[in-house]
Amino acid sequence: MRSPLRADRTLLHEEGACLPLRSRHGQCRACANACPVQALDVSLARVSLGDACTGCGQCTAACPTEALSLPEMADVVAPVTADPGPTQQPIRLECRKVPKALRAPGSQEWPCLGAVRASHLVALSAGGRTVQLMDRGWCTACDMGCRGEPQRHPAHSALEVAALWLDAVGSGSTAPTLVRAELSLEQCPTVLPAPTQPVEKLDRRRFFRQALERPAGRTPATPMPMGGDGKAAYPADRRAPSPDRERLLTALGVLVERAGQALPTELFPQMHVNPSCCDQRLCVALCPTAALTVRDEGQGALLQFSSERCIDCGTCVRTCPTGAIQMQAIGGQPGVQTVFAHTRRACVSCGDAYTPDAAQLESEAPSLCPSCAKSQRFMDDARKQLFGGMQ
Repeated sequence: MRSPLRADRTLLHEEGACLPLRSRHGQCRACANACPVQALDVSLARVSLGDACTGCGQCTAACPTEALSLPEMADVVAPVTADPGPTQQPIRLECRKVPKALRAPGSQEWPCLGAVRASHLVALSAGGRTVQLMDRGWCTACDMGCRGEPQRHPAHSALEVAALWLDAVGSGSTAPTLVRAELSLEQCPTVLPAPTQPVEKLDRRRFFRQALERPAGRTPATPMPMGGDGKAAYPADRRAPSPDRERLLTALGVLVERAGQALPTELFPQMHVNPSCCDQRLCVALCPTAALTVRDEGQGALLQFSSERCIDCGTCVRTCPTGAIQMQAIGGQPGVQTVFAHTRRACVSCGDAYTPDAAQLESEAPSLCPSCAKSQRFMDDARKQLFGGMQ
């Protein structure tokens, strides 16, 4: 359920989709890092919004699960169809600060062009129309705080990533572009400085290498535990796929079908699980998008991984008590794969199914589940306390 972070702001928040609020292992700070005015504070207990918030929506573009959203952006991207039909006029995106009388004809209004995601641009391009972001020349002086990087338009990263995905699938679609269409000084709110530094272009190879070294939503520093007072894991019905990832996969799927190609492996993370997997299923309980699931088959239990749902947040890696899980951001395959298979037995005491340890697997003798074994040890210790070493 989405609710406003503040009564006097339109920014909405869905607690169940927010990685740090799900558990102490969800160490995402993407929204706070993206906020140009440092208005967001993220802790284990809550996400709070300060007075400085301008409603630009750049935090919503950074959130990997779209836990943050703005109501005015709910229907900005039309559904992608397999047949785009005849070529139409370009789709032009305008900042809401541009007076309506001065906007490009038929343009879409966005709170800020920095709120545009790469998946938005790919989805719009997959619809068969050219996408243009109108640069009015005032982003470097905007009070939304983008002046921190004067040489870089706030939509620059989204444009680069969208172009790389479109190129990776060989779609032939025209990459979205930034169209410089400055307004006169009389039409601008302030005198605007011009960019002074060139922008380094991101090539495809470096982009995918960075995906391995620095997954989305995480800083390059080693993650530190957030403490022990985090909220409990949300139940399975509160876990949902990332809308951003679904949007990107849908759009790219249409494009590769149209081009007669396959989706690139760079689109899919891959998981490796070593034999130390303990089958305690903490990774499954804490996975925010249900990319990890377990399929029980009587005498076996299969740990299954959906590369399509995975957002490479790293929660499963951090929460695994035995360190059995390793992730790679690229190189996987679409669909659901079985990453580990456990043998299951029935407890001779309670009858419940459980996963035996290595010693129990080597022995064919009937054995107890961990709960019954713990109770048995407790009873044995009590007897020793009462009767000493008597048999």
